[in-house]
Amino acid sequence: QAEDGIRDAQESRGLGDVYKRQVQLLVVPPAPIDRNAVADAQAAIEAESGLEVEVQPVERYAEALAALCGSASGRVAAAWLNAPAYMAARAQACGQPALQVQQGRGADARTGQAVEIIVTRGTVSTVSALVGRSFCRLSRQDFWSWLAPSLMMRASGVDPVYGLRAITDYDDQLDLIKAVADGGCAATGIPAGALDELADDLGNAAQQVRVIATSVEFPFAVLMIPPELPLGKRTALVAGLRAAAANTGTAVLLRPLLGQTALVPVAADDFADLEAFMARTGLDFAQLGN
Repeated sequence: QAEDGIRDAQESRGLGDVYKRQVQLLVVPPAPIDRNAVADAQAAIEAESGLEVEVQPVERYAEALAALCGSASGRVAAAWLNAPAYMAARAQACGQPALQVQQGRGADARTGQAVEIIVTRGTVSTVSALVGRSFCRLSRQDFWSWLAPSLMMRASGVDPVYGLRAITDYDDQLDLIKAVADGGCAATGIPAGALDELADDLGNAAQQVRVIATSVEFPFAVLMIPPELPLGKRTALVAGLRAAAANTGTAVLLRPLLGQTALVPVAADDFADLEAFMARTGLDFAQLGN
C-alpha cells in the first residue's frame, strides 16, 4: 500500500509545484543528496502522511531555522535541527520538538552523541586551562571538532575566539588526533568513543592523548514544528514520518535525508541536560538565531 502511494505521488506531482504544498520540511542531509533521492523521500512521506509536503534539503541549520521561524509571516515550514539551532528555535518560540533521529537498535540505540575534548598527555587537565593554548579542528563549520568544543569552552569560561593561542585546520579526524598526540596542537574535539573506534589506526598515538572533558549528549536531529501548522496536519506529519521510517521499503528512502534507524517521539525531559548545559555557555540563543 505504501509503495502504491509513493508511485501515485511520484507520478502526479513533481518537485516544481511547491506553492501548492501544505507544509515545507527543511533538513540538512548527512551527505550530499541528489534530486531523485529527495523526490523519493518526499513521495514516501506524502504517501504515509496524506499531506502534500515539500522536502527541502539545505546546507546549513541556520537556513532551516530561518524557514521555521519565518512560518508566522511566510510559508509554514517544519525543520530538522541540531542542538544549537534547536536552542535558538526554543529561545525565539518558533516551534515545539516532536521527533528525534535514533541510530542503532536495542542496547546500541541512541538519539545523540557526546563530544570529548582530548589533549596531549601530560599537559592540561581541565578545559579552563586551555586559555593561551592551541586548538585544532576539521573546519569552523564542523560540529564535533569545533562547534561543540566551543560550547564546552564557553561553559568553562574560555572564549574560543580570543582565548586560544592558535587554531589550525586538519584534513581528517585521524590527523587531528595524531596532531594532539605529537604536540602539534594542544587539544581538539572528537565524538565520544572515537579513540576506541580508531585504536588500530592510531597505534601508539592513542596512548599520547587523554580525555579531559565529555559533554552532554547532543541530539542527532530534532524535528521542530511551528505553531502555525494546524494540529491535524502536525499529527499527520509526525505519524507519516514515523510510519515511513518504520516501513522497510520506505525507511531506506528517508535514510539519505536523516541517517536514521528510527524516528522516536520527544519526551518532556529529553533535553533537560542539554538546556542546562547550554545555559552555562552564557550565549543568547535568541540573538544567535537572528
